[in-house]
Amino acid sequence: MKLIIRSMMAVLFLIALAMPSLAQSPNLAVRISPPPAPDGCFPVTVKNLRTSTIGLTAAYLTIFDQSTCKVTCEFKIPLGQKLGPCKTITFKICCSKPLPSKHIAYVRVVHSLGNNEQWYYRP
Repeated sequence: MKLIIRSMMAVLFLIALAMPSLAQSPNLAVRISPPPAPDGCFPVTVKNLRTSTIGLTAAYLTIFDQSTCKVTCEFKIPLGQKLGPCKTITFKICCSKPLPSKHIAYVRVVHSLGNNEQWYYRP
């Protein structure tokens, strides 16, 4: 019985150590910029850091209000594009609601090798 429990603990420990490596992949560089106008459209730049082509699937935008700590806007944009080695793509992702005066923007780009995320904070 001790052998089974110790083996299970070792497997769980190895799984726990492997999980943080799945959180971010250094395959893409994602940058979100502040909206140039108060319309709520954020420019997002994605650069492929690999020597092979990566397929971009979708981008998700979530806006948080700092004063209430609640989500004010969520939006998904399908990308469906291939990004060649060392190539860059810029697109805009918009929020349909007006932005709060103090907000936090979170963008996540899903691709064929995982996902990458970026935060934008406006105090």
